Formats: sequence, C-alpha cells, structure tokens
Amino acid sequence: MSPFDPAPFVERRQRFAAAIGDGLAIIPGAREIPRNSDVNYEFRQASDFFFLTGFEEPDAVAVFNPADAKERYVLFVRPRDREMEIWNGRRAGVEGAIATYGADAAYTIDRLDAKLREYMVDRPAIFYKLGSGAFDGRVTRLVGDLRAARARGFAAPVRIEDPGPILNELRLRRSPAELARHRRACEISRDAHIEAMRYARPGLYEYQVQAALEYVFRVNGSPRNGYPSIVASGPNACILHYSENNRKMEDGDLLLIDAGCEWGYHSADITRTFPVNGRFTAAQRAVYEIVLRAQLAGVAAARPGSRYEAVHEAARRVLTEGLVALGALPRGVEDSLAMHHYREFYMHGTGHWLGMDVHDVGDYRIDRKSRVLEPGMVLTVEPGLYFDPERETATFHLREYSEEEAWERRLRLGAAAARKIEDEEKAKAEKITHTVPRELRGIGIRIEDDVLITAEGCDVLTAGTPKTVAEVERACAEPSRLPRL
Repeated sequence: MSPFDPAPFVERRQRFAAAIGDGLAIIPGAREIPRNSDVNYEFRQASDFFFLTGFEEPDAVAVFNPADAKERYVLFVRPRDREMEIWNGRRAGVEGAIATYGADAAYTIDRLDAKLREYMVDRPAIFYKLGSGAFDGRVTRLVGDLRAARARGFAAPVRIEDPGPILNELRLRRSPAELARHRRACEISRDAHIEAMRYARPGLYEYQVQAALEYVFRVNGSPRNGYPSIVASGPNACILHYSENNRKMEDGDLLLIDAGCEWGYHSADITRTFPVNGRFTAAQRAVYEIVLRAQLAGVAAARPGSRYEAVHEAARRVLTEGLVALGALPRGVEDSLAMHHYREFYMHGTGHWLGMDVHDVGDYRIDRKSRVLEPGMVLTVEPGLYFDPERETATFHLREYSEEEAWERRLRLGAAAARKIEDEEKAKAEKITHTVPRELRGIGIRIEDDVLITAEGCDVLTAGTPKTVAEVERACAEPSRLPRL
C-alpha cells in the first residue's frame, strides 16, 4: 500500500460536516476483542470510522463539531507507550493524530467523557449510532446529565440521530480514488478464482483449493478476505452460506466458490461454479447455461436511470423460463412468476451493494420505491439455482402474492407473526406436489460479478474471470501455478 494520503479523508469529512450542520457527531472506531487471555481476534477498523479518518488503530473515537471555532474534527486515541509499542507495534499518539491524520485537536482516550461533556453544551443534536453496547450508555448518560443545563439557560442536546443515513449515502457513490482500490481488489480476486480452477481436481479437499485461492490474495498484497470464503463442492453448493470447506471432492462434482479479497478497505465479491474434473455433465451444463443467461440479463439491466429491482426482475424471469423448460416447475412461466414458484430453487436476491463491506451500506428503496441506479454505485449480480440432493419432490402452493407486501408485513408485524399469516394463506390454497427431475438433484450453481454503474451503462469490474462454459473448461484444463501435496 502507498503512504497515507489525507486528501480523500479531508473531502469526506467536509461533506459529512456540512450534512450534520450544528450537531455533534460521535463515531467510535473498532475495539480489540480478546480471543483468549493473551490473543485478540484479528483487528479490522470499523468502516464508517475509517471512511472519515483513515486511522487504523483500535480503541479510537472521532468527534465532529462543525460549529466549534477551533476543534471541528477531534481524534481520541491511545497514548504513546514505549513498552506497549515494543510488544504490539507503533502508535500514532496525540501528535500523530494531528500531524498525520489531520485532526484539529487530539486527546488521549481517557479524556473522552470530559471533552464530550464540553462539546455537547449548546449542541441541539447528537449524531451517534445506537447499538454499540457499552458505548451507548456513555453517550446516553452524558445526554441525560446535560438536561440539567437547560435550567441554567444553556442549550443541551434534545435528540440523538443516527449518522448512518448520511454516511451510507456518502459511501454509496464511489470517487475515482475509491474505484481504483475497488478495481485492484477485483483484479486480485479474479486471478485467485482462475488459479482455483487450475488447482482443483478430484481427490483434493475443499480447504486445499481455498488455500490456493487465498494464497493469491495474500501474495498480491491483500491483508484479509472481504468475507469468509465459501468453497462448496457437490451437495454443499446447495448450502448458501456453507463454511466448513472440509469435504473431499469427487469426480463429477461441481465446485462453487464464493470468495473475494479486500484491498485498500474495499472488497471484491466473485462467485464461480466449475466442474472439479474439468468437464460439465449434460445436466450440469444445462443448468449452468440458464444461470449464465440470467446473470447476463441482470448485468444488462444494470444501467443508470433503471430501478435497482430491475436487475432482479430480469434475472428471475430468465431463471423461471429455464426451470419451466427443465421440467422443475408445475406451471408455465407467467404463473410461476406470479406465484413465485421459482423460489423453491432460487431463494435469494440477485445482488447487493458492494464497497468497504461485502454487503455494503445504502438504501435499496426510497419512499417505498426501488431506488434509481446512478453512476458511481457498485452492486453485485449473482443469480443461482440450487437443487437439494435429498429432495425428490417439491410442494407448490397455487396462490399469487406480492413480495413487496409480504416484506412490509414482516416489518410491521415481525417475522413470527407474518410467517403465521403466510402459513394460514398457504393452508387455504390449492397445492401441487411435483417431482424434481432426478438429474438435477445435487446441482448448485451461482455466478456473480461486481458491476459499476457508469454514465453510459455499466462496467463489470470482475471481467476476465472465466464465465462461459468454454472459458471455464479451458481454465480448468490449464496447469496450476502452485504445487499440490
């Protein structure tokens, strides 16, 4: 990584400060979490905190006070400590927080409560995201204490607001500098998936392919995965968030890999599915081609001015057409879409926002309508089909319903109450038990790319990762660059 560049963070802080006006924002960084008596879990800075500060040390807090004459941006950090730095690495300290990271002022973390009390006087609103455990009590206690100041004629905070909506929108649209980091994460991840295709073969374990993939991440400078790698062979590919990665792969298996590295605090997210022995069977190829057509339809729908949901609608129609053609659904395409029968084999959405976090921040709907895609947004496009190996038949209820209304009911009533109503509606509906074609059972396929919305259309950031049947089989036939045990 290049030396620290403060410029992007200055610009982000300016936009954030303008949005909170005369409020006071408190943004805690991530804390070190003990794994046992002498070891912590791997540390990764909180995304919102890093987005605004670029500061990677744990146990720090950023305070934004735009109305203050001098201390508009303040960092609270661990003090310099020679003995601790010998054991655990250098600290920036108060001096570094100002000189390197651009704080107007900096204090040691033990002074946080006293300074917050000082800053809160005359501030009408506190921007703080509730839900941070012990830190919540610190903020609410200070707000409560300052209520007494009102009797003395001082203004005191009358509300606590979530800074999330402001930060989410700032993070949703990428700057050129952010895109450069995101592209690098995608390039490394692309190369890792190609090496996994070369490396896999019958008789190896899933974790061995995972090691080959993640070796490419690390050797290219990625400090960590964007999320735990899914390396799912055979029937495991039908488990959406499979994580064990310990099965011995067999001849004839498909291998689904959902993995992406992080680089510069930006995550890639790629899924590819390929035959362990290098050649698709006829049934595997038939399903794969359907998923590929759906994925390409989803990418084609990702355009500026289009609704976010258009991507899912395009993909699910192609998947439904394919399922009908395969004999997996009991009704025609239009009925299967209206009754959402495709969800028996495609139970997730077609994508999500992608950025500093793999499931990144940002609203998908504005005023209850699917939001319009804009240049600078990055999303995944990832349709799939999954046929449980142990499921010989599927039961389909003949009832049309709106997914949008179903989601609203869950939000208003809660999951349990909504599920009870849905079960009652299903019980009243006619149903069909349909045989799942034997040749499809055990096949799980997902294809995922990362897509940037541009002014002209879209840019597939993960282009070059083998995707067509011919490209995948060609990559599988290439010799691995890594030794096998």
